[in-house]
Amino acid sequence: LFNPYGIILVDPERHPHVKAQQGQAFIDWVVSQAGQEAIAGYTIDGEQLFFPLAD
Repeated sequence: LFNPYGIILVDPERHPHVKAQQGQAFIDWVVSQAGQEAIAGYTIDGEQLFFPLAD
């Protein structure tokens, strides 16, 4: 079963209440080497659940 996930920043001009800086920092971390390793390292009973695709 192929079920890709994505991440996008909510437009702060349309939604001024969002914390755009923190959101962008999270996105930057998710696509970083550390974030990709955290995604790949998530396991249950030794089975990897997610496979990172960021380039």
